[in-house]
Amino acid sequence: MLGERLKRIRKGKRITQDEIAGYLGVKRQTYSAYERGVSIPDSLTLKKIADYFEVSTDYFFQSTEENPPLAQNAQEKKLLLLARRAERIPSAQRDRLIRSFEENIDMFLDALGLADDNDANE
Repeated sequence: MLGERLKRIRKGKRITQDEIAGYLGVKRQTYSAYERGVSIPDSLTLKKIADYFEVSTDYFFQSTEENPPLAQNAQEKKLLLLARRAERIPSAQRDRLIRSFEENIDMFLDALGLADDNDANE
């Protein structure tokens, strides 16, 4: 599963094995072995791969086939990176933090007159 996901996301972004191997500081053959399932990257390398492709490390091991969320601009990229960092917070506290963030966004949108009635239903 890991190798298939690595290959799918790399090809989806039209990146060569040479490019990702260069970013990781490994030989192309080493990266190719990850995609073929011959070897598995260590945890630090896997984290670098996830950061490069802007996904969580969990994406490579999920059983669903859905596509990972991709950042469409610098602001979204920053939010995805913050979400990844928040994964280390215990779930109860993380859920409170997310609710607080949502409430603050809604408050600002209301204050600016930009709130959408559909936002309240999500």
